[in-house]
Amino acid sequence: MADPLTVAIDAARAAGRHLLEGFESSPTGVDAKSSHTDLVSDADRDSENAIVSAIRWAFPEDAIVAEEGSLENGGSGRTWYIDPLDGTINYLYGVPHWSVVICLADAQGALAGVVYDPVRDELFRAERGAGAWVSRGGGAPRRLRTTAVTDLGRTLVATGFAYVAADREEQARILTRVLGQVRDLRRYGSAALDLSWVGAARFDAYFESVDKPWDWMAGALIVREAGGRVTELPQARSGHPHIVASAPDVHDALVALLKRAVQPG
Repeated sequence: MADPLTVAIDAARAAGRHLLEGFESSPTGVDAKSSHTDLVSDADRDSENAIVSAIRWAFPEDAIVAEEGSLENGGSGRTWYIDPLDGTINYLYGVPHWSVVICLADAQGALAGVVYDPVRDELFRAERGAGAWVSRGGGAPRRLRTTAVTDLGRTLVATGFAYVAADREEQARILTRVLGQVRDLRRYGSAALDLSWVGAARFDAYFESVDKPWDWMAGALIVREAGGRVTELPQARSGHPHIVASAPDVHDALVALLKRAVQPG
């Protein structure tokens, strides 16, 4: 049987090469989904079709769920979650920060995850119980470890915004309660890369309202396998933080801060 991680890496790299060919050119087939900030393009669809075909050929008994609508049933008890282009807005505007995301999960959660940044040719990967790694170009993989920060006030925190205007307004309110308690905030536009960068010690922490498995499962596995912690917070309303990931020693403090920040008033 083929190795799932190898198949995911090869599929992500192939999709990334295709996406790079169309990067910074005139986009085609651009449509809005849930709002004018939630876009899909032919680049997303073509990338998804290529990844789904590669996985279906290698693992015909596995289920597949992908962001742009691909859905394949399976009887193996395993499911592949795919985001063929995480950071579509960045891609369409020529901003060089987007990724290809593939995650394999079983009944216990994420089993293997790949986040590929084609612009930097950086590939982040993790397997349950086997650590998290990054490789650039043809270089040797380097093991990842989160930062050792212990003071929440010294954390660089990544986040993102929802697609719906009312949720974004609520998130702005929450951010005013967070910003003064941390070193600084960053909003780059690719949840999977944000999480991978927590694992790579480029960020200390991350939180966002993302709730689709293709958005966060691969990156969360990378954080955990790099020694970090991940919490799924219950959401009292859409737009509230759902995924919180960080270096281990500031995690409890960050979760507590976010729970306070979402309170009304």
